[in-house]
Amino acid sequence: MAANPLVRQLGLTQLLEREAQALPEIQQIGNDQVESALAGHIRHSWTQNKLAKYKIERRMLNCLRARRGEYSQDALAQIQANGGTNIVWADLTETKCRGASAWIREIILPAGERPWGIQPTPIPDLPRGLKETIVAKSIAQAQQAMLQMQQEAGQIMEKSQFRDTVAKLGTQLKQQAERELKKASEKRAKAMEERIADNLAQGSWEEAADGFVEDFVTFPAAVIKGPIYQRHKRLSWGDGWTPKVSNNPAQTWERVSPFDIYPAMGAKTCQDGDFVERIRFQRKQLFDLKGLPGYNDEQIEAALLDYTNGHLEGWLWTAAERQRLEQETTYLFLTPPGLIDALNYWGSVPGWKLASWGVTAELEPDKDYEVNCLLIGKYVVYCGLNTDPLGVRPYHKACYDEIPGAFWGRSIPDLVAVHQQMCNACACSLADNMGAASGPMGWVHMDRLAEGEQSIDISSWKMWQLRSDPSQGVNPGVGFFQPNDNSEKLMKVYSEWEQRADDASGVPRYTYGNGQQIGAGDTATGLAMLMNNAAKGLRRAIGNIDLRVIQPTITQAFVYEMIYSKDQSIKGDCIIVPRGANAILIKESAQTRRTQFLSIVSSNPLLAQIVGEDGIAALLREVATAMELPVDDIVPDDEAMQKRRADAAQAAQAQQQAQAEALKQQADAEAQSKVAEVQAKGQIDQQQRTLEIIGDIVKQAVQQAVAGEREKGPKKLKFGKGADGLIETAETE
Repeated sequence: MAANPLVRQLGLTQLLEREAQALPEIQQIGNDQVESALAGHIRHSWTQNKLAKYKIERRMLNCLRARRGEYSQDALAQIQANGGTNIVWADLTETKCRGASAWIREIILPAGERPWGIQPTPIPDLPRGLKETIVAKSIAQAQQAMLQMQQEAGQIMEKSQFRDTVAKLGTQLKQQAERELKKASEKRAKAMEERIADNLAQGSWEEAADGFVEDFVTFPAAVIKGPIYQRHKRLSWGDGWTPKVSNNPAQTWERVSPFDIYPAMGAKTCQDGDFVERIRFQRKQLFDLKGLPGYNDEQIEAALLDYTNGHLEGWLWTAAERQRLEQETTYLFLTPPGLIDALNYWGSVPGWKLASWGVTAELEPDKDYEVNCLLIGKYVVYCGLNTDPLGVRPYHKACYDEIPGAFWGRSIPDLVAVHQQMCNACACSLADNMGAASGPMGWVHMDRLAEGEQSIDISSWKMWQLRSDPSQGVNPGVGFFQPNDNSEKLMKVYSEWEQRADDASGVPRYTYGNGQQIGAGDTATGLAMLMNNAAKGLRRAIGNIDLRVIQPTITQAFVYEMIYSKDQSIKGDCIIVPRGANAILIKESAQTRRTQFLSIVSSNPLLAQIVGEDGIAALLREVATAMELPVDDIVPDDEAMQKRRADAAQAAQAQQQAQAEALKQQADAEAQSKVAEVQAKGQIDQQQRTLEIIGDIVKQAVQQAVAGEREKGPKKLKFGKGADGLIETAETE
């Protein structure tokens, strides 16, 4: 048997020399080998998740090709094998996705509004100190009522009556405290909403949400990451307008590509099982992680040393096609150098593996802990316990069309895949038919062509040279005919499938300004009704974003503010309220209804009295907000309204007091006038009586004098005067 040239053969002497060589030293399992257990745990989870995602990755590539208007290599080869000459892609999927994306952006990223809100709980939770105060006040007031009853009626309150009085007073005080606490909670909720809105504005929320919407309409699932803390450079201005740059950690939101997430098999959300995200670092970004809490500087230095020129952790089979479709290049070597792949792992790890890596927390060896790890090659550069109180991961996903119990749903390209294929087939057939029917076709007997005559060259005024053939009779040898034009039939089929795509996707053509409507669609009101009906199909998709993305991510931001914020004035018992699905769409129609309602209320005094100033002010705020007017400059807030009412009440009270004072002065003047009149009349009556008395006295005196003169001679009169100097009496001496 001939020797195999590829197999090395050794002689006896060489074998003896090899056996005589010293055996390698036995290496004990040290810290490096134990630490690799955590890396192996992460790598094993990623491998399983990657295999479970294989079928989904094929779907995602098909969705991305549909958005870009390209056939796969298999579909292209099949079309060419079937004799297709004109390969056309009908831009149906891209149009539907673009229309739905614009529609959803208008809802979750409204200008001047927020797709979420913060409200206090309907029944605020009273603090323990306030409860104890209520109990003490109710007992004190009940004791006071008991003493008052004893003093007034002389009776002693029974124990059951005292107990009922305490309960009644306690209920009243509790209701009063709840009302006051609810008002305070509303102010705190408003302040918290402003704080979170500021964090969103500075944490790239709009950029993340914009990319999320594109993934939402394109892929079977879309993921947004946040809030996470990252360092951001901020530019501020100091004294003399000198620029100051700060690099402090702040809450941040990111869009995560569906190609880079690997959920566990059977997971329904990002919170189930082991979840892995593929992250790409630049060398500078990885170097900046040194010194941060939880990061292992030695592992980072080892990773930078091993991957000096950049390293791709795993050559994914989707990488080339994804890069071609997203970056429009087929050359992977054009990827920027120095990129280092990392796996961000979120899942459960036994305590002994965490302790062997260097986690300093007190851990039970056999207990699994929810952790966040960062693996680069064989180096675990970061490992820490999940700091969220409920163990929630900062990943939130939503699907355009959710499938119950499944992580991945269906996107618009999935829903209109059949319609896209039929429209493509019609478009290709239409192109072939139009090319064939664009001019006449001819036939020729090749055996009758003269020497040197070329039958394939056709031009105007061409003269055909033919041989005579008496046996052919009247056969001219050359003929022409016109192929049938089937474009009208093909266009009808195309239009039919295009209309069916409206129902399948839930995005009718008239929602993005395409398609001529007849009947109700010819009027503004009718079109608004059609838009409203179309919005019903989109409410489910927007509801998925509200329930699975906006509400949990804002809730996490709220929890972080409650835990880490030093501002106690914004903290309270609140709930997050998403508004996207309720705000769906037709802003013009909603604005018209608000204006009509405001007109009805303001024109009816009874309705205006029922609604009140606060209700009318709230309506004005809604109308002004929808019209993008400066609400704060036009409509005063609640505090200003209360101050205005207090000032008006104070002015009315002052006016009433002035009127009462004027009426009092008028009454006093009238009374004084009447008293003076009575006094003057009394004086006149007194003078009249005095004169009458004097007259009587004089008359009597005269009569007596006359009589005495006659009898005894004349006598003298003595008159008496009063305090006012008037004569009151007269006597004879």
